[in-house]
Amino acid sequence: MTPIPRLSADDRRAQIIEAVTPAVLTHGIAVTTRQLAEAAGVSEGTLFKAFGDKESLLLALAEYHLTMEHAGETAAMPLDTLEEVVSWTLRELVERTRFVFRLVMALGPIGQRAAASARADFEASKHRLAGRFEPFRDELRVSPVVAADVVRTLAWAAASSWGEHGAVSSVDEILEVLLHGIVHDPAVSSTRGGTHGAVVSALATDTQKG
Repeated sequence: MTPIPRLSADDRRAQIIEAVTPAVLTHGIAVTTRQLAEAAGVSEGTLFKAFGDKESLLLALAEYHLTMEHAGETAAMPLDTLEEVVSWTLRELVERTRFVFRLVMALGPIGQRAAASARADFEASKHRLAGRFEPFRDELRVSPVVAADVVRTLAWAAASSWGEHGAVSSVDEILEVLLHGIVHDPAVSSTRGGTHGAVVSALATDTQKG
């Protein structure tokens, strides 16, 4: 029988972080080590051995999730057109940004500290996202980096309530502006037909499945 390979220390820490994240989102910084251990299916002693103490675990959790390495930057389906790239990327980023907002708020000062230290990675992510737009450079009015930055900025807007009870702009509304402009053109609207709606609907369904 082939022995089951043991997890490395880093993989074990990542496994624990993934397991305890729902408990942290529910209880925030007040979560107890007992609740964390139960969520991870390990003893409190194992948690202390892996992370040192609760604050160190929560900080490691925040840094783990705020690093784009764990953000699922690779699309889960082939993207053959610029419209598909924009639609998929915006929806993906809105979902991630909502999660990040929730996590940082749950962790309070620990989340804010982790967010501040992740700024360099956040800036680098713009250039990684630009790679999605590079194959469609000739169809863009701006450079791929600018396109990535605009989509990312609008994803932030769609994920934020800006002090309102709900998000100011829906994802579909932002997609309309991104893909077809802010000025209403009846001629363009009539010729566009149902194609855009079908693409958006398919992408939304695949995102939910993922």
